[in-house]
Amino acid sequence: MRATGRTYAPLVGYGDYGVQPPSVLAQAPTPGRKGGPPWGVLRYTTDSSYLLFKVLTRGSDRIAVNRSAARRIIELPEFRGAGAGQGEKWPSDCAHGPLSTSEGAGGPTEWLRAGNLQHVTYVVRSLPGG
Repeated sequence: MRATGRTYAPLVGYGDYGVQPPSVLAQAPTPGRKGGPPWGVLRYTTDSSYLLFKVLTRGSDRIAVNRSAARRIIELPEFRGAGAGQGEKWPSDCAHGPLSTSEGAGGPTEWLRAGNLQHVTYVVRSLPGG
């Protein structure tokens, strides 16, 4: 939060801000910029670590690479199962999807959604009474 330069930033104590650093959320879009990088990140939170898996936004290997990354998540001993929430359902569905179609392989919006959903679900369930 302090990186954003917001006036209230000094008042913020420790907290959990999701799967993206606040500095990214505070960035204004670059005028005239077309698209983003050719890669993205799948994120997964466990009791002892925060895992990142590089995926592709374009290219001939995109479907295979993305499904493989999702498969690595669901094969983790710490994977909570597709029934744990929508954040776990998405990588499970992606991992089991066919290599013949990009449907369900996702893009930056789906990756951030799944990452945030599973992370926040994990955090809430970690709280007393959660």
